[in-house]
Amino acid sequence: MNVIGVDLGGTKILARSIDITNGKANKRVKSPTPKDGPEAVLDEIAEVVAEVDPDRECSLVGVGVPGLVGDDGVVAQCPNIDGWDRDVNVKEGLESRLERSVVVANDVNCGAVAEHRFGAGAGTPDMLAVFVGTGVGGGLILGNELREGARGLAGEIGHVTVTPGGRRCGCGGRGHLENYAGRAGIEAEARRRAASGEPNLLVSLANTGKIKSRHIEKALAEGDKVAEELLAEAVEALAIGIGNLATALDLDRVVLGGGVVDKLGQPFVDRIVASPSFGGFGSSTCDLRLAERLDDAGVLGAAIIAAER
Repeated sequence: MNVIGVDLGGTKILARSIDITNGKANKRVKSPTPKDGPEAVLDEIAEVVAEVDPDRECSLVGVGVPGLVGDDGVVAQCPNIDGWDRDVNVKEGLESRLERSVVVANDVNCGAVAEHRFGAGAGTPDMLAVFVGTGVGGGLILGNELREGARGLAGEIGHVTVTPGGRRCGCGGRGHLENYAGRAGIEAEARRRAASGEPNLLVSLANTGKIKSRHIEKALAEGDKVAEELLAEAVEALAIGIGNLATALDLDRVVLGGGVVDKLGQPFVDRIVASPSFGGFGSSTCDLRLAERLDDAGVLGAAIIAAER
């Protein structure tokens, strides 16, 4: 059975035709995410889907969205999409445009399902997927099923507190994990230090643009002191958060992915495992593995969730 999977991100929309019986991803279409509001985003998703499946062979579309998704397909709090300033019924809007059935899910949950079925989480009934990118997201699988919780927040490890009273998070809280391990949090602190008289290669490389994962990798390779200090904070924050959650839920496995992890690779994961700050009973409580699906995890998971719902 083929289902169209769509991964909506802050910079791009990716769509593929997915054979959900074996996880094989076929035709691939990518387009920049519009910056002038949700209606333009929905229009572009419809265009991308039509390009992937011009003959309308797939009657079902799964869409992963970086926001809070209600059971009715309404998406709220979508801060990574420019101009998304209100609740939007993505399911209804896309079904009217596509004249196909649409299922909408959180993008991180889509990634978790993809890794559990056809990636680094295959074979374990209980796992947490942690994606370290602009922020830090998490998806939770228990008893071979995606668990979303009462408010859709199950597994959202990025907003657990790792430093009481620490840096202010974009959500308004303080000391949350993503403020120390997410790319945006690392950038904010690097720029704060540069402004206070502590120049660093992270800011120099990015100049006025965003500090990206490749800048972090290069600054570390060149021995930049601030980059190394910020990476050490990221390792400590992830070790605390992952270890505590793995202990509390008695997880077999934690899968780590996202732009920052993909770029820094196994040595980054090894540092988390070896950290003396590893929460709970330590790294012996679970097996930490690099994500395997990478670019197609979002589209694959969106297609699987759509088919099963």
